Amino acid sequence: MTIRIFLDLDKLHFVVSGLRHRARLTRVPGAGDSVTMLCGLVDVVEYTTLAEQMVTTCWTCDLHYRRSLGFSIPPTHPGLKVEAPSPRKRPYTAHSQDSPSSGER
Repeated sequence: MTIRIFLDLDKLHFVVSGLRHRARLTRVPGAGDSVTMLCGLVDVVEYTTLAEQMVTTCWTCDLHYRRSLGFSIPPTHPGLKVEAPSPRKRPYTAHSQDSPSSGER
């Protein structure tokens, strides 16, 4: 007799740097496969028996997941407040003016 493990692809979560992500899957990914999360992060699958101690939700993935299922999104959803980091936006500092990469002196 063999034992079969059935995995619900909708319930698989990927943990990257302590954030639990979601992805749209058509099959269970193998070790070494690249997976694109709903938030746009791409990473390689690694199976491990060790669990990370502190895991929090990637709210951007959660927001995309809820929208794809037609769930109503409350205005207080944390994913609505997340902004993608922009390389053009950075805090002004006095050092910024003298930086050779700023193009100004």
